Amino acid sequence: MKVLSQLLPIILLVVLLFLLVIRPARKRAQHVSKLQADLSQGDEVMLTSGIFGTVTSMADDRVYVTVADGVVLTCHRGAIAEIVRDVPAAGVAESDEPAEIEASESPTTPDANSRGAN
Repeated sequence: MKVLSQLLPIILLVVLLFLLVIRPARKRAQHVSKLQADLSQGDEVMLTSGIFGTVTSMADDRVYVTVADGVVLTCHRGAIAEIVRDVPAAGVAESDEPAEIEASESPTTPDANSRGAN
């Protein structure tokens, strides 16, 4: 019984380590491997650097991503952060109405005449 009470804190630490570190890392690794397996030509992707583009072709561990007309990046398969399903159109505001900028009534800098004489 005394040995069990001495080993209990160590056992609890191992269980916590598994739950907080090992298990989430395994889930991330499974997600990445599934993403890389699902990657195909024509997919809209986001690279780990935040660049968006379209997969043009793939060869082994290399992925060719078109980011603009005539601009093709060669990336490692692991540089694909996610496959983007809904890419928002560039330059489109959330509402059709232009945002109005309200001018303030008072000046932002003090006027030379408004300073008090000392």
